[in-house]
Amino acid sequence: MEKKEVICVFGDSTSWGAWDLEKGGWVNRLWLSLADHEPYIQLYNLGIDGGTSKTILDRFPTEAATRHADALIFQTGGNDASYEGKNGACRVSIEEFKANIEAIVLQAKKITPNIVFMDLKNCDESKTMPVSWMDVYYTNANLMKYNNAMKEVCDRHGVLHVQMPHLENDEFEDGIHPNARGHEKIFSVVKEFLTVKDWI
Repeated sequence: MEKKEVICVFGDSTSWGAWDLEKGGWVNRLWLSLADHEPYIQLYNLGIDGGTSKTILDRFPTEAATRHADALIFQTGGNDASYEGKNGACRVSIEEFKANIEAIVLQAKKITPNIVFMDLKNCDESKTMPVSWMDVYYTNANLMKYNNAMKEVCDRHGVLHVQMPHLENDEFEDGIHPNARGHEKIFSVVKEFLTVKDWI
């Protein structure tokens, strides 16, 4: 199998690299690891702060096509599963989330068959009930529920899904965003996965 020449990563602040003050996040760590021995691989980090499955669906087809992507990685679900106010509804309902993931898959297959989905597996609830900067809540139960829904859609469509590592509380900066150690842990899992699949 040929290595992928143009890989686009779409997601939220975790894929963007928030709070990795050492190397700029797991995507940038992946790019740095490729720079010396796989310089022909173009890796684009297209994560944005606050991203959801809906924001990805709205923008990725144009951005991926513009870059002539032959591989796509999507990290999403965390913000979808969050809710505002102690008794609020999830930002994106589980039904809409499943529909969005399915729509992303169908759109992505028009660009390339090389598709991977991933998400954070957990958070530190002692800091996310709510988070420190606004009245927004993240729970491990919701993260797992949305991650399982994502995997269900991926399995149904024959799309790859990375099993993310469980992060320890000291591998988070603020309870939801990984710190440098957390990003390194994610990077290691993703790099091994992509190496086994012969993408890199």
